[in-house]
Amino acid sequence: MLAIISPSKTMHEVKVHVRTSTPRFQEDAEILAAIMKKYDPTGLMDLMRISDELAEINFARYQGFSKAPSFPAAYLYRGDVFRGLAIDDMDQAAIKQLNRHVRILSGLYGYLKPLDRIKPYRLEMGAKVITDCGPDLYSYWGDKLARNLEQESDDGILLNIASREYSKAVLKKDFRLKVVNVEFREKKGDSSRIIPLFSKVARGMMARFISVEGINNIEGIKGFSYDGYSFDRVLSTRETMVFKR
Repeated sequence: MLAIISPSKTMHEVKVHVRTSTPRFQEDAEILAAIMKKYDPTGLMDLMRISDELAEINFARYQGFSKAPSFPAAYLYRGDVFRGLAIDDMDQAAIKQLNRHVRILSGLYGYLKPLDRIKPYRLEMGAKVITDCGPDLYSYWGDKLARNLEQESDDGILLNIASREYSKAVLKKDFRLKVVNVEFREKKGDSSRIIPLFSKVARGMMARFISVEGINNIEGIKGFSYDGYSFDRVLSTRETMVFKR
C-alpha cells in the first residue's frame, strides 16, 4: 500500500543524520527551477499571491538554487501536515516504514520519498507556471506521477490523504490503482463537518500511524484512533474512509 500526502509551504532547515536518496524526478525539478529563476520578485508575487517579503525570499531561493544545500524532505517541511506526522520523535523502524509507504506530492519535485534530498522552495501544484508542456504544473507533470506510482505499488492500492490540489495531479481518469480516500470530520451535535485545519493535522497523524504501527493494508487503517478519531462505519463507503471525533 502506498499513501500520498501534500507538502507544506513552511520549511525549516535543520541538519539531521539520516541516509537520504535522490528524488525520482530530480531532472524535471531542475528544469522547473530554471524556469522559476526567470521570475523577478514582482512576478513571484503575482504567480504565488504572496507578500513582497516572501517573494524576495523565494526569488533568492531560485537564484541560488543550484548551489543551495539539500535536506531530507520530511524534515524540511514544517506545515500542519508535518506537525501531525511529527517525524522528529520517530524511531528508525518507523522512519523506514514511512519511507517505504508514504509519498509526498510536490509542485517542484513531482513526488518524493520522505527521505529524498530536496532544496528549500515554494511552488504549489496549482500554480499557473507556463512550460513547454502547457499552462500549468498539471500539464507539466502530465501522467508521469500516476504511471510511476502505479509501478511502485505492490498491492494495487493507493490511500489518498492529500488535498485535492495535489491529488488531482495523480488521480487521472485512467489511473490503474484502487484509490481509497480518507476524510476527517468533527462532531457537532447530531452532525459532523470537515474543518480544514484539523484535517491537515489529521492527515499527518494518519501518515504517522502507518509508520509507527507498521500498517501496510487498508484493513489496518480502520484502527486509526489518534487524537480522539475513530473509524465511522456508517459514513464510510468503499471509496472513502471516514474518521470522526
